[in-house]
Amino acid sequence: MPNFCRGLHNMNARLLSSEDLIRLTGAKRYSKQSRWFKEQFGADVPTRSNGSIVMTWETFEQLQRKKHGLAPTSVDKPRVDLCFD
Repeated sequence: MPNFCRGLHNMNARLLSSEDLIRLTGAKRYSKQSRWFKEQFGADVPTRSNGSIVMTWETFEQLQRKKHGLAPTSVDKPRVDLCFD
């Protein structure tokens, strides 16, 4: 992988997997998973064109903290290198 694309590759490792989303929401269908996030957190979650949810663990943890009235954590933002083909 070219050096300039490594930042994007590292970001993918932090995404919630489809198995993670099933465990968290108790639902297999993307629409039900999205509905669960709306009911639990009042949030419309970003989705891919096929309807699957795109979310990092960091975002999920921040949603939980907000729901429970805890202050957001200060997290160093990862460096993102854009890849242009």
